Amino acid sequence: MSLHELDKQHLIHAEVHFKEFYQRGPTVITRAEGCTVYDASGKAYLDAQAGLVLVNIGYGRQELADIAAEQMRQLMYYHTYFHFSNDAAVRLAAKLAALAPEGLEKVFFTLGGAEAVESAAKLARLYQRAMGRPKGDKIICLDLAYHGNTMGALSATGLAKHKELFGPLVEGFIHIDAPDSYEGRFGADGPRYAALLEERILAEGPETVAAFLAEPILGVGGTIIPPDGYFPEVRRICDKYGILLLADEVMTGFGRAGSTWAMEQFGVVPDVICTAKGLTSGYLPLGGVIVAVRVIAAIAEAGLPFTHGFTYAGHPVACAVALKNIEIYEQERLAERSVAMGKRLMEGLNARQNPFIGEIRGRGLMVGIELVKDRTRRARFSGSTPIGFGVEAACFAEGVIIGVAPYRDTLAITPPLVITEAEIDRLVDVLDRAIRAEGERRM
Repeated sequence: MSLHELDKQHLIHAEVHFKEFYQRGPTVITRAEGCTVYDASGKAYLDAQAGLVLVNIGYGRQELADIAAEQMRQLMYYHTYFHFSNDAAVRLAAKLAALAPEGLEKVFFTLGGAEAVESAAKLARLYQRAMGRPKGDKIICLDLAYHGNTMGALSATGLAKHKELFGPLVEGFIHIDAPDSYEGRFGADGPRYAALLEERILAEGPETVAAFLAEPILGVGGTIIPPDGYFPEVRRICDKYGILLLADEVMTGFGRAGSTWAMEQFGVVPDVICTAKGLTSGYLPLGGVIVAVRVIAAIAEAGLPFTHGFTYAGHPVACAVALKNIEIYEQERLAERSVAMGKRLMEGLNARQNPFIGEIRGRGLMVGIELVKDRTRRARFSGSTPIGFGVEAACFAEGVIIGVAPYRDTLAITPPLVITEAEIDRLVDVLDRAIRAEGERRM
């Protein structure tokens, strides 16, 4: 039986429509190098999605395989429960503290991004109890946010269609408008969007709110970049009411948006950073939260226990790989490369003057492309299936893998940070051609 047949018979895929999948069948990837992946038939694809927005240093780095093997021979596992730890977890925690903004020096490891978000929410609630606010358990989030698929992270996620079949969800997560300059009701007025946070805090009662959770740049929701003034005002409001600011940097961290942390670009220091994805570039599963010293100090002073953890948290092999991944990220100055390649990508697309592109926006190699029927009026295409999926299929046929915001006509272009100029230029050609063809087909 072939790999394709075994896949269809046994493997449950993530986020799939089963009937459509059984008709189409799987694409089984068997090897990869640089920015290129190969399927079981040997066909090559330029991966302009970097897996799921995480293979920042590119595929096929032998040095990470060597580090993993070395660590596995020395110590393949030990946990971080109670008073135990392991050398790789300790060294990685110290490195993350050094990379984080001033004041964020405490690190708790998870298996991935969703668990990081849930850990941050738990810490925020525990902090409020330590501060004498026993009812402070609500987490305010954005309506276009994506934070993961575990029940807590899904509850924090906005995107209503994404979670409508899985209720009842976890209580205590509430949502306000995302700062969407392209389609939002306040345009590019950052402070007005931030005012919605204060209004909701007051409506709920400040004593009942633990934290505000947000992606610095909203990814799955449509590569939405908050307008000027948004996060500084959010920071002021959080401080005013004693509420923690939780930054979900799972997608944006480690150079994806052109800096180690995207929040740096907004001039704001959060109380907690959630990280994963680019932390290991996907070579092994790992996530974590980097927490302000004052948060842990308050919990410790109150004598409250942190009854939370994961069997594989701080896994030594994953931590050793993360350390090597960060070393490559720093030595090859991939944040700077992300800026340069992102600029080339956006300038190349803008130069094409594609009539079906309403806006191209991005930071670093996190680029969103709004697809429209009429860009003057910002009119969208009609129909039950977003045009983005047609563009995605056309690109795939040409050997290019791209991302699509599933609930909005927006393409998400997030290639590995090591992408070359020639690969960027090819990507521009394929995107322009696919968008024109699908747009004309839908007219």
